[in-house]
Amino acid sequence: MQQITGFSLLTARTDGLEPNPLKISLYFNGQPTHTFIAGRVIEGQYRCVLPNNTSGYLVITSFDCPFEESTEFSLLDEGFKLITTTSLAQMYDSFLLHSHWPMADNRVRLHYYGQFVLDLVITASCSWLTTRPKLKLIEVVDPQSDPQTAAAMAELAQRLAQIDKIN
Repeated sequence: MQQITGFSLLTARTDGLEPNPLKISLYFNGQPTHTFIAGRVIEGQYRCVLPNNTSGYLVITSFDCPFEESTEFSLLDEGFKLITTTSLAQMYDSFLLHSHWPMADNRVRLHYYGQFVLDLVITASCSWLTTRPKLKLIEVVDPQSDPQTAAAMAELAQRLAQIDKIN
């Protein structure tokens, strides 16, 4: 996976109407993709290879809702068509994404507040008719064993300790 910066979301409308609070128009390099995804803030975006060896995109978004943060994952094909989605959300729970980075061609590491670490994996969902890409969230059981994850966790702990000193 390769981190990119081309995607943006339509956050205001010029016709005076409010955008749909659940689905937002997705743009790439300032041009409309004619695709709507869940979320209000782009947390990350990647160019990726889909299980059928074609190019695609992974867009990570959130709704930026204090104390009820959730993360939305949208997988698109080369033509920006939405292939599949998944969410990390639970009522009355918060999933505040701290950092993320690619781990492999089909895997992104997600570090949430504290020591909660997940991998988002692009896999193939096979049925007898077709093979379709699917997104799977897998909890990382021993995140400290990976040096980059351990460094991200230490950096977050240090930032939180500095905030505690100020307060």
